[in-house]
This record gives sequence, structure tokens and C-alpha cells, in this order.
Amino acid sequence: MDSLDGIRVLDLTQFLSASYTTQILGDLGADVIKVEPPGQGEVYRHYGPKFIGGESTSFLSLNRNKRSLAVNLKDPRSRPLMRLLVESADVLVENFRPGKLKAFGLDYPTLCESNPRLIYCSISGFGQTGPYAERGGFDLVAQGMSGLMAVTGEKDGPPLKVGYPITDIGAGMYAAIGILAALAARGKIGRGQWVDTSLFESGVAWGMMAALNYYADGSVQGRMGSASPQNAPYQAFRAKDGVFNVGTGNEALWIKFCQAFNLEALLQDPRYRDNAGRVAHQNSLSRDIEEAVKELSLAECIRRLEEAGIPNGPIYSIDEVLEDPQVRARGLVLRIDHPKAGPILNLAFPVQLSQTPARVRSAPPLLGEHSEEILLELGFCAADISRWAEDGVIGKEG
Repeated sequence: MDSLDGIRVLDLTQFLSASYTTQILGDLGADVIKVEPPGQGEVYRHYGPKFIGGESTSFLSLNRNKRSLAVNLKDPRSRPLMRLLVESADVLVENFRPGKLKAFGLDYPTLCESNPRLIYCSISGFGQTGPYAERGGFDLVAQGMSGLMAVTGEKDGPPLKVGYPITDIGAGMYAAIGILAALAARGKIGRGQWVDTSLFESGVAWGMMAALNYYADGSVQGRMGSASPQNAPYQAFRAKDGVFNVGTGNEALWIKFCQAFNLEALLQDPRYRDNAGRVAHQNSLSRDIEEAVKELSLAECIRRLEEAGIPNGPIYSIDEVLEDPQVRARGLVLRIDHPKAGPILNLAFPVQLSQTPARVRSAPPLLGEHSEEILLELGFCAADISRWAEDGVIGKEG
């Protein structure tokens, strides 16, 4: 049994964040119907620069466990079709500019009248309300305005974005959490609700510690490279042939760290007598540690840290990540057979559920691959479906 077995999700999404939300729901067992325009499909179907067998890697990474229904929402003849589809749905997810779907009769106030149990999720750049609601938003913009870039990078260098589109991914995760909460609440109150989140809010929410520190004493966190404003030593250090991360999150680990690298003298240094002192004197502490490890091999540093029981690890590139034995043991790498791209690699839903595990039921769909199947389920006859396909109301390109 799947966690979300029996839940139908309408996916009116494109790009990353909202498509990631619906893929999460699909991994958990929901019947996700991706509604796309005929002919071209959603933007990511043709988004370069990387393709496998003519299929965009952007689309392939975000759309497993979905069925594709190609419908021209701009054609008034699609209205009865979409009305029945919405009435059959539990969840609708969209990431259009705020207000745009009202022209198609697919806004929340309209749809909740015909389906009061519908959970309607909107993901946008800045949210559905407020002075920035009408502004477009991409991950780079959200990272900058949410404070993420101000704390990312070396101390004397320029602000940097996180290497992955983290506010996109975060907004997708928060949206999935909101949807699951709304599904739980629906069982109690008998109604759906509007779930509204954004890339900007996702980035802001991750600044909870920096915000509380600011409220505490007015301090504004800046860039510290790999170092931490909360703990020390808690950063990357360069060995003779590579770089490793180490975290000493308490006094016991700090003592073990010094013993592992013959740095017992640092335990007597009044500057480093507690974590607050080490954080305040991070520059000198880092120099002392770097001097001790610079002639050691990466393997030797990791061996010493492992033997002392201190959290540590190398810094991997993506190819090394995918080959790591822990990644393999946890089943994080999936191989899915796609009808055009052939065997493709996907990364799994990263939560282990003991009774209802996430799983792959289908590859990312071809455009319109399931149009006829879905419309027959809604009660339309084959003649209607053929006529709509001929008129361009729907597509059956798959």
C-alpha cells in the first residue's frame, strides 16, 4: 500500500519548485495528472542544455510517477473537461503568476465552490499577497533577497548563491508539507484549503538562527566560508592532498579533536577554553589547525577523526556522491526505463518509511501519453476524445 493511495493530484506546473512538489506526492503514491499544453508541453520538456535521447534532463529529473494529459486551457471547449477533472481531484498544484489562472476559471475561489474538499496549492516567487506578489521570482532572486547569498561565500569575497537551486527545492518541499497537513486537516474539518508558499519565504525561513541572533544583540551574520557562527572548529580544512570537513559540536569532541592531531596545547589556550571563545577567535584557531594538518594526507586525517569518533567527511563532487556506498545502501540512486531516453538515473525520495515506502511506479511521461486514458476515466466517450484531438483541444502526442 502507498501512503497517498487514492489521492488524485492535478499538476498545473512547470519549472522546478512545483514540479518537485508533485513528484514527491507521486512518489508517495498519489495519482498525479500533469496538465500540459498540446504540442510543446511544459517549459522543461525542451529546456537545455542537457538531453538524454532527445528528452530534457530537467524534465526527466522532476516528473516520474505522473500521467500526462495534454489540454489547451485557452480553448473554451476545454472548460467542461477541466471542471470534471477538478471535481475528481483532491489536490491541485500550480505555479503561475498570481491571478493568471482566474482567466481560465481555475483560481481557488472559483474551484472551491464546485469542490470544497479541494486542496489548492500555489507556489510563486513571493506569495499571493503583499507588495511583491505580482513580481516574478527565480531562485537566484530569492536567494539574494532572502539573505542566503549574504551569508554564502568567503569572508572577503562577493556574495555567492548556493550551488543548487535551493529556494526552488525548499519551496517545493514546504508546499508538499503544507499539502500533507491540509489533507490531515480535511479529515477533521471536512474541507480543503489554500496552501500558499513561495521561493522567497523558503529562503527567509532558513535564516531562523541568524534572525534570532540579530534580535538578541543586533549582530548581522556575514560570510564565513565553510566556518560556522555557532560552533568552532566546524568547517573545512585542507590536508596535503585534499579537503575535509570536521564538526566538533561539543566540548568532548573538541578535546578528542585536539588529542587526535597532537594539539593538546590548544586545550590550555584561554582563547579556546569554550565554544564561545573558539567562535570569537576562529581566525587564529583555523590557522593553528591548518598548520597541524597541512602535511597529512586526506586519508590520514579522516582515519584519525574516525578513530576518535568525530563527525567528518570528504568534499565530494556529484560523480563521487553517486558512487558512494552509503548512497547506494540507502537506495538513493534509481534507474528507470524511459520509452525514449532508455535507462535513466533519478535520485530517490530521501525518507525511509517502514510500512508505506515511496516507490517508482512509472517513468516521466511522454507528452499527452495518458490523455485518452484519463478522459475515458472521467466518462467521456472515444468519439468526443477523437474530435477534441482533431480540433487541438487535447493532445495525444505520446
